[in-house]
Amino acid sequence: MIRPSKLCLNALMICSLVVALAACGSAGDKSGDASSSPSPSAGQSAAGQPSAAPRSLKDALGQVSVPAAPQRIVAPYVEDALVTLGVKPTMQWSLGPLVQDYLQPYLPDVPKLDFANGVNMEALLNANPDLIVLYTKQLAADGAIDGFKKIAPTYTFDDATVDWKGTLRVLGDILNKKDAAEKAIQDYDRKVSEAKQRLEPVVKGRTFAVIRIKPKEVLLMDGTYYSGPVLYGDLGLQPHKMVRELSWELNKPISQEVLPQLDADYIFYMVQGEAVRPKANEWLADPIWKSVPAVKQGHVYEVDANYWMASGALANGKKIDDVLKHLVK
Repeated sequence: MIRPSKLCLNALMICSLVVALAACGSAGDKSGDASSSPSPSAGQSAAGQPSAAPRSLKDALGQVSVPAAPQRIVAPYVEDALVTLGVKPTMQWSLGPLVQDYLQPYLPDVPKLDFANGVNMEALLNANPDLIVLYTKQLAADGAIDGFKKIAPTYTFDDATVDWKGTLRVLGDILNKKDAAEKAIQDYDRKVSEAKQRLEPVVKGRTFAVIRIKPKEVLLMDGTYYSGPVLYGDLGLQPHKMVRELSWELNKPISQEVLPQLDADYIFYMVQGEAVRPKANEWLADPIWKSVPAVKQGHVYEVDANYWMASGALANGKKIDDVLKHLVK
């Protein structure tokens, strides 16, 4: 899925919060100051039985108090981790009509939390979560965190998409699913090991690149987000020198004029939505593109941006499946 723009989301969220907080103010702040160990002063459950005390954990913003056993979790853009842990979220991320398509088999009836015009705080309030998880601290910036905390205790990641294993372990701890988190990581590592064995005869000495066709530009993808860590890290594929020199830390636009320099042995490309398909067809039909060595050799493969632009055990596993499908005959 297309990675939400941090700056745009942050700006939109501030506007949204100004309107929404008036309605949210009466909800009260559900977070507390309890330590990580239960105490005799724990509150009473709805059934009148003693309930476990909240735990105090450290997140990207400092200390945060989270419920001992949260049941209604809203973790927009971290749903891959929740599904991996066997947890069904109360709401799921969307950007207008866009959702994480690859997760829909697991989330067919989960309501959407729309970020198109800033997060819909009224919808979030009505969902009555007992835990909110923010995938990046940018969503909490400029006081926005206060709006979330008025609805439910809120755990904030620095950037949950960078280290998906760390994210999974944190959520496994919060949701009392540590064993499930470790099993998923072990399963993924086993998949990586098996894939590398199958790929070795094909990829040795070969170079790779990934490009993304957007409405107004074409990007050479980096080595630090989404596809990069899987291809160049987990699978050990060798990035083309242009990836190393131009876009390793952050994806960068490339023009058709520099395409002849992209002489990678294999190229994966993704199209950002069907509305961009005409632009993509124009790009792919251009004689300059057709002169690229990988194109002439038939070593260019389209992949699905929906999960190549996502992070997690499920998304990354699907990327590995794509690489094997295209390279291992």
